[in-house]
Amino acid sequence: MSVDLTISSIFTPATPYADALLGGGTGIDYGTGVNSQWTPIANKGANTGSLSIYLSHNGVNKITEFKTHIQTYGTSTSFTYGGTDTAANDLTTLTGLGSASGSSKNNADNNSGGLWTEFDADVSAANFFDRATRPTKVLVYGSAGLGISLATAYSILFDSMIYDSGGGTQTPASAPVTGELGEAGNTVLGDRALLGQRVYFPFSFGVGGSLQWEQVFTYAFTS
Repeated sequence: MSVDLTISSIFTPATPYADALLGGGTGIDYGTGVNSQWTPIANKGANTGSLSIYLSHNGVNKITEFKTHIQTYGTSTSFTYGGTDTAANDLTTLTGLGSASGSSKNNADNNSGGLWTEFDADVSAANFFDRATRPTKVLVYGSAGLGISLATAYSILFDSMIYDSGGGTQTPASAPVTGELGEAGNTVLGDRALLGQRVYFPFSFGVGGSLQWEQVFTYAFTS
């Protein structure tokens, strides 16, 4: 029996993202972004605003080799591209932004760009997305050529692993392991991973319109 992963917009109950996408299909819509900021954004100066991704699975055992990378839109989903340019060019644009990105958590350098992931589910507000001081916990797709293929995929870090300790309270797993996520109710490894995500745009960004890409999660399991 296969083990299915749920990519949820809320902590509990697991509710798959189902935003309507340009061209058809459903997934995650990050909204509108502008130069020198990021999307989704609440307040630039206060460093607030991000998209939360809760990951869980329906297996009876833990999953392992849990990783993530990005790829050309439509590769796995077969969705019809509905962006402004082409699916291939959109991936080149996104990975190029990541490769050239600065490290400012609130884009104060006006040079931060690309898809960023905050892997620490329990990070303080002051350190949220602070790539400059936490470069091993805030990872950018395309930086140093990483996160852009299965071979260069980022492991889901142990800092992301959480569980519900009652009443919807998010609690860090007691002994989490990078690349492993427990079954429902597992408090040691955690039974959910929480990723915070933003798409940053540098001041010099000159591409307008809509970008589309696929974010892939891979894992090994025993049924």
